[in-house]
Amino acid sequence: MSLSDVRIARVLLQVALAALSLAVIGLTSKALNGLDNDRHKLQQQLPGGDLEAKPMVGVGIVLAIVCGGIILHACLNSIYILKDRVPQAIRKRCPQGFSSKSMIFSLIQLTPLNIAQTAFTARQKAQASANGLPDSVVEQLIRLSGRSLYYRDNVTVVDYTVIAWIVWLLLIIGICIERSKYSSVQYSNTEKQTLES
Repeated sequence: MSLSDVRIARVLLQVALAALSLAVIGLTSKALNGLDNDRHKLQQQLPGGDLEAKPMVGVGIVLAIVCGGIILHACLNSIYILKDRVPQAIRKRCPQGFSSKSMIFSLIQLTPLNIAQTAFTARQKAQASANGLPDSVVEQLIRLSGRSLYYRDNVTVVDYTVIAWIVWLLLIIGICIERSKYSSVQYSNTEKQTLES
């Protein structure tokens, strides 16, 4: 594998991390909007109707924030990988091992969130209620309308949960690459590569 191929592969990994993290943010926003729409529909159909999903909403918001951080780190990591092609002022702000350290930091944040998100998606459901009606009756009415309160039946929630795990896996791959010989000076020095060719 040539030096340029290694560099391109490392940058493409960062691009994939940023793109998938952006997808998680978009799908999380879509899921939260869908929850609001379902709440409004329930309020229109049943007096005092309400739909609560606080644990899922909380984890979803934090997951979106962490993915925003991953996007920022991916941009900075790309600069770090290409640091010999950027101005000296920027190069000085890229300490040794920055790329792997930033991905380890993101991995530490993402791991418990993904576990919690997966547990909620697999087992939990939104809580529906209405004035003057038992919760079980409200849930039965929702099921009869063809909708499900379980998160695992929400395609958007399942999608961003799966993509978040793909991001997690890419972070592990990225950390392994950045700590291998392929991130050494030999594989990062464009000037040396040019001279040798």
